Amino acid sequence: MNGNGNDFLVISNMDLKYCGDQLSLYAKTLCRRRESLGADGILVAEPSKVYDFKMRLFNRDGTEGEMCGNGARCIARYAFLKGIVEKEDMTFETLGGKVDAIVKGSKVTLRLSPVDISALVQAVPASVEGYDFSYTFLTVGVPHAVIFEDRRDKSEDFYRKIGRAIRLRTDLFPEGTNVNFVSPKRTYETGLDVLTYERGVEDITLSCGTGSTASAIAAFMSGLTGAVVDVYNPGGINRVSLSRGSSQTLLPELEGGASYIAEIEAAEEALDQYN
Repeated sequence: MNGNGNDFLVISNMDLKYCGDQLSLYAKTLCRRRESLGADGILVAEPSKVYDFKMRLFNRDGTEGEMCGNGARCIARYAFLKGIVEKEDMTFETLGGKVDAIVKGSKVTLRLSPVDISALVQAVPASVEGYDFSYTFLTVGVPHAVIFEDRRDKSEDFYRKIGRAIRLRTDLFPEGTNVNFVSPKRTYETGLDVLTYERGVEDITLSCGTGSTASAIAAFMSGLTGAVVDVYNPGGINRVSLSRGSSQTLLPELEGGASYIAEIEAAEEALDQYN
């Protein structure tokens, strides 16, 4: 499946056949592009004691991630299509908090966990490899640094290099961070143009749902956009809608595509570790 180009292998583990170590190994072996099936990560549906099911995410490097917006849309549609959940609206748990989802065909809207804006860090100056920037830092299930630029006039290779360097600044981000480069889509009223370097994938991805949400929140809190904004990723558009929770929280909704591409049976050779 893919959510605006953010692609995943999706596995039902409702019978708990696979342990975490196995799933981590599968992510490292199966997600290798050109050498195996290839994907940004593996999504896993497991039983939940409190909600309809539990979503687990294993990044391409084998680490387990807390949350992924595009992945959450994909697994919501998968759960509905596979009968894990028999209704179009559902609630499931992630390491980054509970998620409410509504499936409408190939589109899914997520109501994400409240975002604590009291912990928002804005306009912090920094520099890596001669690149001077200011960043906003917040957590949308996973940590995100948001960097605003007037225009995107550098190559993807440049952003990949700088994104990796920022992601590895553990003096600033002890747990690492996803890095979002944000520029206006002609104007900020028209939308946000976002390019994301993802922690765990360790590369630029075609789309990042939590990155779209983090970018929209940072832009809203800076007075650049209103509460509803279209976020343009290389792989497609995510619409983010924000409402107030308490005085210290925002309630984000994330709407976008969730495409069901193929059902695949991996051969034993696909599971051979890369040497």
